[in-house]
Amino acid sequence: MFGFARKIEKIAKHALEMFDNGVMIFNKNMELVFVNKKAEIIFGYQANEMLGKSIDIFIPERFRVQHMMYMDEFANSGINVKRMNERTRKIYALHMNGHEFLTNITIMQSDVAGKYFIAIIKNDKISAGSDRELIRMAATDPLTGVLNKAEFMSIAEKETLRSKRYSRPFCVSLLKLDNLSEINDKYTYSIGDHALQWVSSICCNALRNVDIFGRWDESEFCILLPETEIEGATIIAARLVKLISDNSFEKDGNRINITVSVGIAEYDDSKTSLEGAMNNAGAALNIAINKGGNNVETYVER
Repeated sequence: MFGFARKIEKIAKHALEMFDNGVMIFNKNMELVFVNKKAEIIFGYQANEMLGKSIDIFIPERFRVQHMMYMDEFANSGINVKRMNERTRKIYALHMNGHEFLTNITIMQSDVAGKYFIAIIKNDKISAGSDRELIRMAATDPLTGVLNKAEFMSIAEKETLRSKRYSRPFCVSLLKLDNLSEINDKYTYSIGDHALQWVSSICCNALRNVDIFGRWDESEFCILLPETEIEGATIIAARLVKLISDNSFEKDGNRINITVSVGIAEYDDSKTSLEGAMNNAGAALNIAINKGGNNVETYVER
């Protein structure tokens, strides 16, 4: 029986080596313990250069916090298989040469011989000069990886047309880090950048799949909540404020606490434009900031 089990193990390992997609297995500390030939080709490493390494070397730095939050969520979800691109708009990986590429990943978890995570990677690599990569670069904020302001507004304009056609409401929000300037002054701009990445990760993880999230300016993010009235938008915003204030991150030996303020406005085609709704959200945000921050305010027409 023992000999038969060893044969099955060898057959399974050989099958993984021949598999047309990349296969990577990580232990509970997110260190690579197995990689097949296809994954070597996808990431550009030899197996001996990858084994024992942290998962971080395969993920662009600006996505690492967000990715680990997804992995923690998955590990505690009670499910065993999940396609990562069901939860996010884009999944990017990092090649050995420093180029990023778009990929589809399915993750599985196994407790058969300890806690392990298996990643199946489809080879959808995009060259840095391809049209799709140029489109991606034009649409996203390079620091956080979320939509930039122009792309957010382009998608939001489409939502206004849908709202008019079907007479369905939506809300827009502006979310601002209360203490980004203080973090930059007390620590470094590198830690300030990490704070923006961390807040963006929490928001991406907590918002619904239908919500649209982007970076508005240096310290602000923008949110569009489709088919959502002001009461529902306020509940969602309050959850974000609490999640951020109740947690913190560590960077360069410093434990950093952040709070945010949120301003919300409802889009009403009969009263205002999309730009007007964003301005109204900005007015509500200013009220939240003037009240001391770490809270939510909604725009009230006077």
